[in-house]
Amino acid sequence: MIKVLHIYPKNDPLTTRYVHLLMDKIESKATDNAVEFKSICQQWQPDIIHQHGPVDVKHQGHSRWVVSPNGLVSAFDDYYAVIARSPLEADNLQKAGVKRIEIIKNPLITKQVDFEETAGKMRHVYEKVMNSNPLDLMDDDAKQALAVILKAAICGDKRWVEQYLPVSTSQMRLLYIYASLEGVLPLLDDGIKLIGMEQPKREAFECYLPENYTVPTSMPASGILILLADIQQNGLSLRRLADIFSALYADTHDDSKLITMLEDNNLKPMFASILKILQEQLLLDDGYMPCPVIDNSATNHLRKSLQNHLSL
Repeated sequence: MIKVLHIYPKNDPLTTRYVHLLMDKIESKATDNAVEFKSICQQWQPDIIHQHGPVDVKHQGHSRWVVSPNGLVSAFDDYYAVIARSPLEADNLQKAGVKRIEIIKNPLITKQVDFEETAGKMRHVYEKVMNSNPLDLMDDDAKQALAVILKAAICGDKRWVEQYLPVSTSQMRLLYIYASLEGVLPLLDDGIKLIGMEQPKREAFECYLPENYTVPTSMPASGILILLADIQQNGLSLRRLADIFSALYADTHDDSKLITMLEDNNLKPMFASILKILQEQLLLDDGYMPCPVIDNSATNHLRKSLQNHLSL
């Protein structure tokens, strides 16, 4: 269940009524008090904070923020979705530069909808928020499982990998969403079969993505230099790491030729940094590293680029 905390202004009876009627349909908590808001955040740790109108509170913990401006037009920061009450309000928000706008009509100000419909649409927005940027919500066990599964798939044999801790159903769902958005879902499916894991139920999902985001696709016939050029142009993705791992694992790969080409194109330092990321993300073995890894500021930049690949 998604934990939602509503925060709304004092002395606003219409918003107060709206929030509490919404709470009758979606289990959640609400407050109009800044001190109580902070206390609830610390003790309950909501998944989502839904701000209704102008309130003087700051982000708490790792909660994701949803905003219902209620006529307020301003530059919102660090939000996942903005709820407009009408197409006109949505248009005004869009003109002000607001992104990820959802239109959910308020039954207290229009007879076109009832609270059942409004709550259903709001619940859908909350689900989209919690499906977004799944890596940020994955625990260490899920991340380790992902690395093991993908390595087994690339190597084609479960004997290349070690055991890992079981992954909960909710974490497995996040893992599937992340694999889908990073373009490695076929590898995930293959790895699960090779390891002998029970195939989890797969469900359709919607989420919010960075502007102009496209799911990376495999470049299996490309050489490592072309893969590195793609990273330079489009940033680092899990799909591209998997492609480089596959190229290094191929029977036709030649370490000495690769190093010569990397040095001729001044790409060896970048490649050495990517080897470090491959070691972390896909458990690349030392025997498949053509040169020593580098862990420096450039490596950290690549690491953060991968971590933030799906950040809004």
